[in-house]
Amino acid sequence: AADRFCLKHYDMKLLNIFMQRPESSSDYTTLRYGIGSHVFALRMRTENTVIAKLADYGTANIEPESNGRPATIGQFTTLENTPPEFMILGDAAKQGHGHDMFGLGLCMLHLFTGHAPYEEILEDVVCPSGFKKKLRNIWENENFRSYSVIRSVILADVYTNEDGDVIDGEPDEVLYDTLYRFLVLFGIPELKYQVRDHGKVWKAITSSLEDSNGSKTYGNRGSKKRSDADKFKQDQDLYSIEFGSNKFISRARKELNEMDGGLELLFALCSFDPDKRATASDVLNSQFMAPLREDLTNIINRKDTTTMSFLTYATK
Repeated sequence: AADRFCLKHYDMKLLNIFMQRPESSSDYTTLRYGIGSHVFALRMRTENTVIAKLADYGTANIEPESNGRPATIGQFTTLENTPPEFMILGDAAKQGHGHDMFGLGLCMLHLFTGHAPYEEILEDVVCPSGFKKKLRNIWENENFRSYSVIRSVILADVYTNEDGDVIDGEPDEVLYDTLYRFLVLFGIPELKYQVRDHGKVWKAITSSLEDSNGSKTYGNRGSKKRSDADKFKQDQDLYSIEFGSNKFISRARKELNEMDGGLELLFALCSFDPDKRATASDVLNSQFMAPLREDLTNIINRKDTTTMSFLTYATK
């Protein structure tokens, strides 16, 4: 749909994927999905078979000319799933399919934890005070016009008088925790994209959570910088995808490591750099998906199996 109709959903999450039981009296059901040059076949017991359908297109966009345009407040949907470039680049972030691919990565993580969305697993993980102060000075500062959209999101429920004094409402601080949680889960990228042109948030990240040489600083608890870095280390020790000890994160890591290309695909989908993030084509052609590709030379018609084919998006 993204390729044929330029569809961008902008709210990709498991809560927006509905499940339907197929009508079948057979012991087994095979679901065949034709996408591009591949046909993927999933055979399972009928009582375990569900057809997944993506729903809730209220924020979707099918205008091809919107690709590459600046992101607007309309793309800030489920704030916990906001792609990191929206928070790092501000108004320089672009509309496109990368938003959905990052959301797909978070869906993948959710599934492999076998438990809940990441923000529920990391419910106790909050943005450290020093780092948060630096972000606030960027995101909520009217002198930084390059973050006007994210400022509108944060201050959407805040009302001021003519003098600029707050008379009602409070800032929505979800995005502060969201960016920090992504850093905890996926780590601080070694290559910081667009740091020369849009380096304010990157500077806040490195000055709070890294030292000037790029190595983590955990000692000297006397400064906010050091204490923020201490907290970052402690949170990563629990929740880092690579080495965290939390039982749900550990489960996801173990399951993904046991599937060829699983962990690599997760990190590719959740890349902080939208230009290097895995595309739908990358997912379909990945080693992770290889076991599901149908072998057209070895198709067996089974009497105990009902086959359902969905080939609208197949190219051959």
